[in-house]
Amino acid sequence: MSLKEGLQQLLKVQHVDLELKFLEEAKSKYPEEISRRKSEITRAESGLKELTDRLEELERRRRHNERELDSSREQLKKLEARFSEVTTNKEYDALQLEVEACKSKMSECEGQILEIIESSEGISEQVELETQDVEELREEQQSRIDELQAKLDSLQGEVDSVESRRQKAIRGVDGILLSSYENARGGRGLTVAPVRKGSCGACYRQLPAQMRTIVRRSEEVMICESCGAIMAWDKESS
Repeated sequence: MSLKEGLQQLLKVQHVDLELKFLEEAKSKYPEEISRRKSEITRAESGLKELTDRLEELERRRRHNERELDSSREQLKKLEARFSEVTTNKEYDALQLEVEACKSKMSECEGQILEIIESSEGISEQVELETQDVEELREEQQSRIDELQAKLDSLQGEVDSVESRRQKAIRGVDGILLSSYENARGGRGLTVAPVRKGSCGACYRQLPAQMRTIVRRSEEVMICESCGAIMAWDKESS
């Protein structure tokens, strides 16, 4: 491939790259939006889990207090049975203290159980409401996420197709010329500028007559002194 043909082919490559740039910019907004909506679901689910965890903890405490209460009841029965064996006032007083301590513990367990039941009822109502809200939010957001993901997948399909075209477009282009183009990409404006009516197609600077001749003949790679673009003669230029 001659230099002239290579420069013309670079114009085609650049056109493909501009398509890719447009598609990548179009794609860029979707991942953030998808992530944001997933985060909303996660936050809602985390809030619901905190409530259910609190409810489970209350249930564990309730069961623990009920076991303690059952144990104290059994202990009270044994203590009360020992009164028939008491022979002295001292033994009676000591046993009575144990009975009172056991009853006090039972009363404490019963009070805690009641408090836990009241708290559990309130949290259970919250869990029921939050569960419904989370399900609705999840359904709404997941539906939107699926739509966004479908658009993103569609754009990615277009990107893959255009990238395939790019690979075909760069075949045969001189390695040094292609490297110059690749190294210059990413800046503002065009990397390869078609020269039209004697002006750089990137910055519109009028080129000196000698430079125009060199570019038209494609005798060597010329770089615009104003914007740094690689210059290629526009075949339709007068």
